[in-house]
Amino acid sequence: MGKLFDRVMADIGRTTYYRGGMQRYGLLRPPDPNEPAVLLYDIETAPGLCWMWGAFNQNVVAIEQDWYMLSFAYKWLGTDDMGFVSIIQDPDFYPDSSNDRFVAERLACLFDVADWTVAHNGDKFDRKMANTSFSRNKLDPPSPHQSIDTKKMANREMRHFKNNLNDLARVYGFGQKVQHYGFDLWRECMRGNELAWGLMEEYNRQDVRLLEELYITLRPWSGLPGKPAHPNIGFWRNGKLCCGKCGSEAVTPATTPHRATVSEWKVWRCVDCGSLSRARKRMSQAGGFGVKSL
Repeated sequence: MGKLFDRVMADIGRTTYYRGGMQRYGLLRPPDPNEPAVLLYDIETAPGLCWMWGAFNQNVVAIEQDWYMLSFAYKWLGTDDMGFVSIIQDPDFYPDSSNDRFVAERLACLFDVADWTVAHNGDKFDRKMANTSFSRNKLDPPSPHQSIDTKKMANREMRHFKNNLNDLARVYGFGQKVQHYGFDLWRECMRGNELAWGLMEEYNRQDVRLLEELYITLRPWSGLPGKPAHPNIGFWRNGKLCCGKCGSEAVTPATTPHRATVSEWKVWRCVDCGSLSRARKRMSQAGGFGVKSL
């Protein structure tokens, strides 16, 4: 109930991470304190500035400026509202400023409230980039939360031509990423061009829309019996039998149990999302004596 406590405390102006937290920063709050807070997010970063002796197959001679966060878009699963935070919203922003504390503080606050986060290629890129920015800005680690990476979900159980967000959205018919004019968009945003920022916000928000569709589509394939686990919504159901992925109580016994080397468990299928979940209690076998191995 730690996250629930944090959200209740946020209503009176305090979280375990920030004094003022969600209220202070004007961030969108999770829809229901009695449900898991699932944060879908996507970050955009500025490139690093380096010195090199040539343009092909060259080593970096010196680093002039490290990368920094430009913006992020986010939404809570189960809501329609979407938020967007960028460095140009910082009252202290000036052209080519690399100070991303304004963005980092707000993303860290959201991480602190989330029960789990969802991003595409998030474990390799978004989550690590975010943590690096938190650390560089002397921010404490957000409270514990689980990370879901939809790219890993697709790669683990399927074989598509490509596993990037745009191609997976094309395959499943969600739409496509917003078209833009390449690196110049990032460069103009770094300079503070408001027209460029309008396109960047549209681009960033669309990525989160596609991410949500992809997550809901792939979720039934995550945490299959015997596979790496998906966070369990059963923690929020007070002992009621439910689908561990989407929370629906419309579940029915599957055709066959899940059998490991010497044990087996009853399996339930969700009528709403189709996912399979294994019961926690092992089924008795062979009159209670179990399977014998040679």
